[in-house]
Parts: sequence; C-alpha cells; structure tokens
Amino acid sequence: MSSRGVLEATGLQVSAATIRNELAALDRDGYAVQPHTSAGRVPTAKAYRYYVDHLVPSRPLSTVQHRVASFYSTMHLELGRLLKATTELLTDLTHYPAVAIGPGPAAERVKALHLVQMGAITVLVVVVTESGRVSQELVRLARPITAIELGRVEQYMSRVTVGKDLGAWSEDETPEMSPVEQLAVASARQALGRAAHQSAQIYVGGTPQMATVWDNLATVHHVLEVLEREAKLLEIMARSTGTSIQIGDELGVDEDIDIALVSSPFESAPGGGRLGVIGPMRMDYRSVISAVETVSRELGDRMGS
Repeated sequence: MSSRGVLEATGLQVSAATIRNELAALDRDGYAVQPHTSAGRVPTAKAYRYYVDHLVPSRPLSTVQHRVASFYSTMHLELGRLLKATTELLTDLTHYPAVAIGPGPAAERVKALHLVQMGAITVLVVVVTESGRVSQELVRLARPITAIELGRVEQYMSRVTVGKDLGAWSEDETPEMSPVEQLAVASARQALGRAAHQSAQIYVGGTPQMATVWDNLATVHHVLEVLEREAKLLEIMARSTGTSIQIGDELGVDEDIDIALVSSPFESAPGGGRLGVIGPMRMDYRSVISAVETVSRELGDRMGS
C-alpha cells in the first residue's frame, strides 16, 4: 500500500511524508518490502510474526460455537470420515484450506482380528480398531498351514490383542501349538507391529478454493506441493505444540512463498491429533485461531465421549 493509501485508509493525523519515512524505516528493519519501484510496501513474514506475537486472542463468536457444536452432535462417522468432514467444516468457517492429522494407529484399541487364508502359505491379516480403522497385510508363511490350524492361531491372536492398544499388547503364555502354528503366530505378530507403526493419516479439505485465496498461480502450485507431501506435513505439524502459528520459512518452505499455518491439537480416546488451516500471511489470524481452537476442542470432546 502506498503512503497516500495508508493515510486515506487510517485517517492518521500526519503527513504523507511522515508515513513514507516510517515505511522506509520498516523497510530498513525488515518489516516491509517494496515488490517493485512503482509499488507500495507490503508486510514481510517478519512483520506478520511481530503482529501475531502481540495479538490479543478473541473470544469465539457464539454463532461459530453453536454451528460447531451442532455439526458434531449430528456426526456419527468412523474416524477417517469424521476427520475429513472436519476439514470441510474448518474450510467453511475460515474460507481457507484445512488439514487434519489423526492419531497414529499404535494408540488405537483393537476391536477385531481376522486371519483369512488366501493360499497354502499365504494369509491376510485384518485388524479393525475401535475407531473404525482397518489395516490389512498379506503375509507369507514359512510352511503350509491348514484351515483348522489357522483357526486356532486366530483364536489365540484375538484373545491377546482384542481390547488392547494395537502398539502395546503383550502375549499371554503361549498354549501348546504345533510348529506350523507357532510360525503363523510369529508372522501375524510381525504384521501387527507393522500396522502399529504406520504413519498417521492426513486429511485435506478446501483445496478447490485455493485459486480464490492466492492471486498468484505460482504460489497456489507451491502450496499444493506442500499439501501433497504427506511426510512434510507430518513433520511440520509434529513439531508444533499447543496452538501454533507458523509463517513463511518457519514452515520449512521457500521464504518467498506467501503461506502461514495455524494449528491446534485435539485430544481423544484413541490418542491425540492436530487440526490446521493454511492460508496467506495476510489472513485474519484472530478469527482463524478462534475457529481452529473451537473445532479442535469440540472434536476432542466428540471423540472422547
């Protein structure tokens, strides 16, 4: 914005020259930048960081609280679909793309375990958690196994896993088993270990609106790259604590990209997760923070009930 534009927008009782001098000082200290010679100055990531650090939080609007509470009171979905619906809710509230990271599978309780014989030495291990997550893994046994033997293995594995956290179950005293059955137990145990250490699921909503959020198509392309790199998103969200605002290169992206992330954790019975909103650095931080915290709190209550 030009000095004259600042004067007209704010009604400050100073001259345009004074405003130009102040903008030059902000430029010199790294808080403003002039994109090109004929343009006015715009805030830098450093300026937005200063603004956010001195921001006074606002109370959530009663209309937002009512809408979020009503949303969760009518939602009866398994975890994945619930988190996906939550990103759409956050996008509707903020008009920016939203991200949800669910709890890792290790913290979820096993609801059912099935061993499905696919061949003489091939078994499909199916694990269903109480959140509705389904993990399937095909394992090859060292020796052929009969349907009766596999049934005994399934009974034993169900007894030692159902009702326990996927990543924290322990074996009871192993009953008398044939060598083939013992090998099958070992293979199923390894499959469960791999299932427990799978990455947390990421859900993204609101990407069709990105072209209206960022005018620069190159920026849209860069933001899409961030959203599509799940490992990068997990890394960014994992290093956040409490309600977090990360701006520009704090996200580990090119410092010239106009991007900011507001995120907040939610707690739930199967383990915690995190919700976030991605937008331009000029976003309305007060309303976005309020929306993210309100949704995170209600989602945690919903999943913990």
